[in-house]
Amino acid sequence: MPDALSATGSRTADCELRRGKGVSSDGLPIAYWDWGNRSGIPIVLLHGFSLDHSVWAPVYEQASLLEACRFIVPDLRGHGASGRASTADSYLDGKLWADDMAAVIESSGVRRPTVVAWSYSGRMLFDYIRYYGTGTLAGINLVAAASVADPTAIGPDHLCLEALCSSEPRSAEAAAARFVSDVLRIGPDNASFESIASAVRLVSPEHRLWMRRRVLDYDSVIAALDIPVLVTHGKLDRVVLPALAARLGRLVTHARISIYENSGHAPFLENPQRFGAELLRFASGA
Repeated sequence: MPDALSATGSRTADCELRRGKGVSSDGLPIAYWDWGNRSGIPIVLLHGFSLDHSVWAPVYEQASLLEACRFIVPDLRGHGASGRASTADSYLDGKLWADDMAAVIESSGVRRPTVVAWSYSGRMLFDYIRYYGTGTLAGINLVAAASVADPTAIGPDHLCLEALCSSEPRSAEAAAARFVSDVLRIGPDNASFESIASAVRLVSPEHRLWMRRRVLDYDSVIAALDIPVLVTHGKLDRVVLPALAARLGRLVTHARISIYENSGHAPFLENPQRFGAELLRFASGA
């Protein structure tokens, strides 16, 4: 994976990388990267558990998308370049996660973006909708996104997420490697393996544990969605099983479902060209 902070080839003045910072309601700084055409279709990309914004590089570094879109790509609280709070409540309170997203939207000045929430960040998106509504959003793309409490959708690789919370350093380190290779399906011989593993290691196991204590209680929020919804899921996902996509389709009858037959938990990593084309089509319509 290329360095997320470097441009891929020459860009016009409207397609430069800009780093920004929002400040949440508890004073925590939330870092974000503003990438692409400032006049383009606004898209916010939210990464998953124990990673950072750079995991989205295969999407936001596609030349065709950079010309058409403006990407706002934050690091979640406790991740990457964003602030690290010192108490469990700072990770358990959904209002704070909602305020994080509001701070990024306000600081970047982006208007009515399409928000892509992958995995854990589904919680952040639905926290935002719970407290701020959908009026500031054009549409949402849920990518294996944490959303509803459905035991039938919990896959065997959830055990790897639990191992990441170990207070024993060697166990946490081994879990980080398994997370990248088994969950993200990126082998050690892949050029991006070490950079992604480094992002995983930056997150404190204690913070991971606090994040995993949150419960999923967004059924009523999801059932009331009144904006365009795209549900993306890998058929081979062993963290969140495809049963979740079917459940979301029943809750949101106007949602479009896109299943990636040969992808796991991160279809945008395994098939970035298809993912980018579908996202552009969806965001353009939204």
